[in-house]
Amino acid sequence: MPNEDDARDQRTTVMQGYDELAAVYADERQSFEDHRILESLLADAPDGRILDAGCGAGDPVLDRVASERSVLGLDFSSEQVRLANDVAPGRVVRGDMTALPAADDSVAAVTAFYSLIHVPAAQHADVYAEFARVLRPGGVVLVTTGTEDWSGRNDDWLDGGAPMEWDILGPDASVAHLNAAGFDVYDRVGVVDDLGEEAARTGDNLVDPDSEDADKLFLFARLAD
Repeated sequence: MPNEDDARDQRTTVMQGYDELAAVYADERQSFEDHRILESLLADAPDGRILDAGCGAGDPVLDRVASERSVLGLDFSSEQVRLANDVAPGRVVRGDMTALPAADDSVAAVTAFYSLIHVPAAQHADVYAEFARVLRPGGVVLVTTGTEDWSGRNDDWLDGGAPMEWDILGPDASVAHLNAAGFDVYDRVGVVDDLGEEAARTGDNLVDPDSEDADKLFLFARLAD
């Protein structure tokens, strides 16, 4: 298990990487599949505020939901926060998923598109506990996880000259953390994540969660009433 200094260094790398590559990432990350996954979550969510944890530049959550619902966007990167505030002015803050700036039982849904995968693995349980704290009973959460446990670093991410790090837990550990926080996982969807690939998307990137083609998973979970 990494020590506190390692975890702090990893978080600094992630923050600085997203600051330097904010615009590049926003262009690369846009995905029709992400919007379809969001629509599925919104159909399951009760009425109320949506918290997007690791909101990036505002896509796919804030730009889809901000005109219809109360929203709160949160990101670790000040540059991503700046971009997202163009989408949802005054409703995006810089912050940490392990200490969400929201009151207990105050939101209907939490989304974490491709964000928890950058948090040190030892802190994933803390993040899920925070999701449970801010959600109302019966609220829903959507997170991106791995198909297996994996940690890594790329010193020239997206060919942009900045490093990036990941600490990804697979479905067994992720579901265990969700269950421990009081969630029931009710759906899983696999995704072929071609972020940064030169070839353009040519079809549906959503696949069976058990498919060998799946790079990551979307987990849908509901907080116990």
